[in-house]
Amino acid sequence: MNVLEQIRKELEGLNDQIINHPLLKEKELKKEVVHSFVINQWYIVNHDLRSLAIGLSRSTNLEELDIFKILVDGDYHALKEIVKLMNELGIEVKDPLLYNVSPPAVSYTHYLSWLASYAKPSEFLFAGIVNLPVWASVVTRFGDMIKEKFNIRETGFFEAFRGSYKELEDRIVRLVENSQVERLRGIAYTIQYYEKSFWDSVYTTH
Repeated sequence: MNVLEQIRKELEGLNDQIINHPLLKEKELKKEVVHSFVINQWYIVNHDLRSLAIGLSRSTNLEELDIFKILVDGDYHALKEIVKLMNELGIEVKDPLLYNVSPPAVSYTHYLSWLASYAKPSEFLFAGIVNLPVWASVVTRFGDMIKEKFNIRETGFFEAFRGSYKELEDRIVRLVENSQVERLRGIAYTIQYYEKSFWDSVYTTH
């Protein structure tokens, strides 16, 4: 069992709460929840993209740089796609700071900026690969859900996260082979705690 598998096993309870979030079972989903999701994600993706760019700039080797470039490109694509979704929903594309975002919802992106500045680049990448498959599982199902319920056409933002992360996982696990497990464990728990906070906050919008 590698360090990622070990820490994932320890996080099973928390991850299960995210993956089986009650929002995904909500029968009376309101459009306000969708708007809350989009506005908070507009804030998050804008800032995550910049944090990943900082991570790229701090890379200590070509492998780290290459992986950060993949993640930067992915978030840049997601940013462009959420603009299309905002246009469809009639949400103004403006400075994210001009929106009343939910602090618990956007705490994730603030932690990512901390990782970009204070963690080792490999630890930052490890946080990403702990989080991405869980986020992808929930966000793609949420996208399917609102597409069906509200006939939303611009679903590219959700599709951007669909797919396998296995190759990235393997590459990042190799990068953290000699890292202190206690640090990785703390980082992994914190990023997943903030992931749950996002979905909890969006859910309570209704």
